Amino acid sequence: MAHHVEHLHAAEAVDDAIVREAETERLVVVRFGHSVHADCLSVDAAMAAAAELVGPIAVLHAVDIEEVQDFNAMYELHDRPCTVMFFHGNRHVDVRGPHGSRYDIAWAAYNADEFVGLVWTVHERATAGRRLVDLD
Repeated sequence: MAHHVEHLHAAEAVDDAIVREAETERLVVVRFGHSVHADCLSVDAAMAAAAELVGPIAVLHAVDIEEVQDFNAMYELHDRPCTVMFFHGNRHVDVRGPHGSRYDIAWAAYNADEFVGLVWTVHERATAGRRLVDLD
């Protein structure tokens, strides 16, 4: 099976990607952001490098928030150049960084190895039924 980061170009494609994996144990990881922003380019590179290692437990997607604007207000994406979100069982898994804030996570600082570790941690906790993953 080939593992890669699929770019989604419509809100329906995002919804379908999340729903398609709802009955599996796999995570759906979606990078929302401005695809040409340096932070997004860094996250995309880490995701692409990690794709094969996390392929058995996660599917990876990228969404340009200029092209697909349907989620900007719902997920408060408009003020952030890059946001990574996790879904498991058709539900959002809230990942929080230091001090309990999901917005303190410096996604662009993650290299491929760190991203792999993050995905495995979120997967482990999500499959155990947790909808909040605290990275402290």
